[in-house]
Amino acid sequence: MESVRKSVLANGLRVLTCAMPHTRSATVSIYVGAGSRYERDEEAGLSHFLEHMLFKGASRRPTAKEISEAIEGVGGMSNAATDRELTVYYAKVPADATLQTIDVLADMVSAPVMDPRELEKERHVILEELASIEDNPAELAGILCDETLWPGQPLGRNIGGTPESVTRLPASAVERYLRSQYVPSNMVLAVAGNIDHEAVVEAAERWLGAMRDAEPRPWFPAVARDGAPRLAIREKATEQAHVCLAYPGVALGHPDRYAVDIASALLGEGMSSRLFLELREERALVYDVHSYPSGFRDAGSFTIYAGCDPENARVTVEAALEQIAALAQDVPEWELAKAKEMVRGRVLLRLEDTRMVAGWLGAQELLLGRVLTVDEVLGRIEAVTLDDVRRVVRELLAPERGVLAAVGPFEDDAPFAGLLP
Repeated sequence: MESVRKSVLANGLRVLTCAMPHTRSATVSIYVGAGSRYERDEEAGLSHFLEHMLFKGASRRPTAKEISEAIEGVGGMSNAATDRELTVYYAKVPADATLQTIDVLADMVSAPVMDPRELEKERHVILEELASIEDNPAELAGILCDETLWPGQPLGRNIGGTPESVTRLPASAVERYLRSQYVPSNMVLAVAGNIDHEAVVEAAERWLGAMRDAEPRPWFPAVARDGAPRLAIREKATEQAHVCLAYPGVALGHPDRYAVDIASALLGEGMSSRLFLELREERALVYDVHSYPSGFRDAGSFTIYAGCDPENARVTVEAALEQIAALAQDVPEWELAKAKEMVRGRVLLRLEDTRMVAGWLGAQELLLGRVLTVDEVLGRIEAVTLDDVRRVVRELLAPERGVLAAVGPFEDDAPFAGLLP
């Protein structure tokens, strides 16, 4: 990662590369400041809809088949993802196909065809994608949890929108959003692998240098809950109960970010975590239990998920709350050291993959405006103390801050009554 370089084109496009000469591959990615946090209520799902449309054809490859063949024809793979604060398009290819891959992705983001017939076809595809969520109760529980933690705002909405919002989105809104958000100063080209920085910049200038810049629309800031209900139940005829316990967390750039990461590693990441050992290995309450922190520009969350027999839903939540309380009181030095090594090791393992390195560059540059070096991140992980971990658990995972969401065969919220003070 010492070989990270950055250039900025005259139109504001940022180009970041990381040379990895020991690899035979490269990942080309384009990050855009477009996600569900930028959408008004009636536009829910707009960013995701546009992401789908960009694969349907572009000026130099006017069909979806031509776009996919350009990547797959060299043995590569391509995909995209829409999140709360960004959309990313990426392709992993043999290193000697890097420049033509920049051409393909640049064509997609700068000159998509936006055929009205293809847009209507893709609308139906997205509606099927949303319908599939109904068959995934664990995902439903996560969506319900977000809605409860961030009520009435973009952070709490399903990124894909709702069937109603997607059905109503006009083609004109999709095209306006493209012109608003897909502008050079709101985009980052990040490339990692066996590549040359100057060649990448030259290709970026050729294929993206003529794009005109504009001021993108801003994202909607997080809003405090202000007494909204903290318990949400979705009745569904499932074999398991799917339960999410969540708390407001910290933003991406917050000084406590790495203390929170270590707290999550201790509590619910991996088969040696406290939740796994207690709820699965000792008490056989669950098959899957895990925790994960999420960070955004101005807010964050900390979530625990468990899948269990509906009859055991209450005792499962009680057991999770007990583990949180215990973590706030006592963390042996050896356990902290183990968690630090876990978090450190995951960082290092990511750096072996060109796709992960490109993501490291692109997401940080877009969301934070700078890329932390590996040494900076490892130093911040190592600097976390026992007091830091206990403090963030006490402050962030305080019982009165939590929300609870459950999907399963529950007629009402009686099984969970009184769990949240």
